[in-house]
Amino acid sequence: MAAEFSTSGFEELFKRMDALSEEIGKGKTDRIWRNAMTYAMEPVLQDAKSFAPKDSGQMASRIYMRVHKPQARDKGSQSYNGEMYIARVTASSLRDDSVQNFIVNKRGKLQTVYSNKRPVPVSQEFGNARTSGKPFMRPALEMNIDRVQSRLGWAIWQKIQELTKARA
Repeated sequence: MAAEFSTSGFEELFKRMDALSEEIGKGKTDRIWRNAMTYAMEPVLQDAKSFAPKDSGQMASRIYMRVHKPQARDKGSQSYNGEMYIARVTASSLRDDSVQNFIVNKRGKLQTVYSNKRPVPVSQEFGNARTSGKPFMRPALEMNIDRVQSRLGWAIWQKIQELTKARA
């Protein structure tokens, strides 16, 4: 079952951010977006770590957040709406028992590849043919969606207010 939510009130915020970008520059505006996204998604990261299965004890330590500009795979998603930055909380499939191998990729460069004998985080979240799923990422996001929205709006608005006062 997919969670559904909607946002409102961000139109004015986005207009102010566009105006701010023209005034202070794209680099500073990008930094504001990255910092605000990181702040907003922190509760999801913490809850995902706390909800992670404890059977091997390694999953929680492999969960991390990455804030970046949308990539091709993001733009192809049905949920993509032209966002400037995306915050992704994910889990690395690397574990203590991962086997490290080296291959030569298509460009002729040496590349490190890891293989695992145990289920990866996707199998933990959704299950596989042998085990049922033990969701930890979806509940973390679903429980915090309102907090994420309010924290994002608050962080950006505070920075806009701070910059407005500094210019006055």
